[in-house]
Amino acid sequence: MAENKRYDVVIIGAGPAGYVGAIRASQLGLSACVIEKEKPGGVCLNMGCIPSKALIHQASHFRSAVGLEAMGVKLDRSGLNYEKVFKKSRKVAETLSRGVSYLMKKNSVDLVAGAGVITGPNEVTVDGETKIAGAHILVATGSSPVELPAFPVDERTVLTSNGALMLTELPTRLVILGGGYIGCEFAYVMNAFGVEVIVVEMLDRILPMEDPEISTLLARTFDKRGITIHASTRAAGMRKTSVGIYLDLEPADGDAFSVSTDSLLVVVGRTPNTAGIGLESIGVETEKGFVAVGDYYRTNVSTVYAVGDVVASPLLAHVASKEAEIAVEHMAGRRSARRIDPDLIPTAVYTEPQVASFGINEVRAKTAGIPHET
Repeated sequence: MAENKRYDVVIIGAGPAGYVGAIRASQLGLSACVIEKEKPGGVCLNMGCIPSKALIHQASHFRSAVGLEAMGVKLDRSGLNYEKVFKKSRKVAETLSRGVSYLMKKNSVDLVAGAGVITGPNEVTVDGETKIAGAHILVATGSSPVELPAFPVDERTVLTSNGALMLTELPTRLVILGGGYIGCEFAYVMNAFGVEVIVVEMLDRILPMEDPEISTLLARTFDKRGITIHASTRAAGMRKTSVGIYLDLEPADGDAFSVSTDSLLVVVGRTPNTAGIGLESIGVETEKGFVAVGDYYRTNVSTVYAVGDVVASPLLAHVASKEAEIAVEHMAGRRSARRIDPDLIPTAVYTEPQVASFGINEVRAKTAGIPHET
């Protein structure tokens, strides 16, 4: 039992940051406890990276039929049962979640089910009852989809990425607000399965964090596959009717217009899960919702560290895991890297064609006056 037991590190959150940090702590001889109110694996394994990649993999298989038909192979794709696609993605997620539980148990990490709240610089209280003491506390509570007041989410017709991953039936038409990594991946999946897709992006191109040439290439590919993109366009509001949703769009150049859709997917970013976990009770500093950290991801309260989506670094699973390793190694008295260099983080977008990047792109190089080759 975790109650009345003191640990070297108490971790709130069992996502890629939390469980990797706990296992690394155990490897270094530290006793570790992980508190998780949902399933082990966090958003990544349960409602993010893993189930979405399972859908992408199946979408790729389904789309490959186009290539076979071009060679004269006759295929009947009318029997698609999307519920089976959904169930397969959930099976993958659940298998990996159980695997995380096994790995923590194998490494002598205690897993406590419940919501953890920091109630002291060396104490976390679970569900308002069980108090767990620790020499150090690691905050790894992850993030949630941003919701826009103008587009109230019901996870039936107005969806976040969570709701989109839990669909058992496909809409005929889907409008996606946000042309970033998540929006583009969902656009690829839904289009591959025959959904009419419209992507709305406020900035002047999809994948605005990548090189313009990449954005142009993917936009051209999307266009060939029937995906409509409205860049430099603001979604001003929506009207729900008995037959669907009417979305009001305002282009930066041009007249406002409306589009109709069965479903609306809002993927305009993620927000850190830092509210209500007790940070303010012990004076941990935050900046715009993110936990402020210094070297080794230590907060201004010396016993408390924070990693993953709750700090202002790229919201990527492999980043969260490495940050957790750095933090617990510091707790164990080891001196490894102080922080991750953001320019050394690889990223990938699982569309078709796939997009990958590493280091400083050409636009950033030009802006910073860094010599570069084109």
